[in-house]
Amino acid sequence: MFGIKMNEFMIGTHQFTDNEPKGDFPLEFSLTWGNKNLFKWLNPFSGEFLHNEARGHITVGGLVDKADCTGTLDLMYFSGRKIRYTLDFKDGKEKSYRYVGEKINIWPWNLHKTHVTCYGTITDLSANKVISKSIVYFPFSETLDFLLSTRLVRGSVFKD
Repeated sequence: MFGIKMNEFMIGTHQFTDNEPKGDFPLEFSLTWGNKNLFKWLNPFSGEFLHNEARGHITVGGLVDKADCTGTLDLMYFSGRKIRYTLDFKDGKEKSYRYVGEKINIWPWNLHKTHVTCYGTITDLSANKVISKSIVYFPFSETLDFLLSTRLVRGSVFKD
């Protein structure tokens, strides 16, 4: 079975919700995402329609630097006009966090803004508390790399 995968990079800033520490901090993630079954990925009646596995690294200033992350990327063009990233990661003390980011209000006439801007939160999973809010962007300079990273894969998207 053939699937698809690609690489994506997003960069921006975040603020801790309790203002400690204060200020804007860098937030970036670099992901490989895709689906191992192109036919299910393209079939709107399958449970995998435009659903992708995602793996990579996330840097959250004041919290983690290049932590491994795993999760999903859902292209919800028809069910919500958005793209949702859900990424789980741990800090150096093995404390678990979840980043959820969304590119929202996607319409054909505003793709230049909505497809490159992602609004997110980070939740401390042990306390079930949002600790950070963010805005990250897809840098225009990464467009060619993103397009050239698109690959057909046979079997798993990630070689374990």
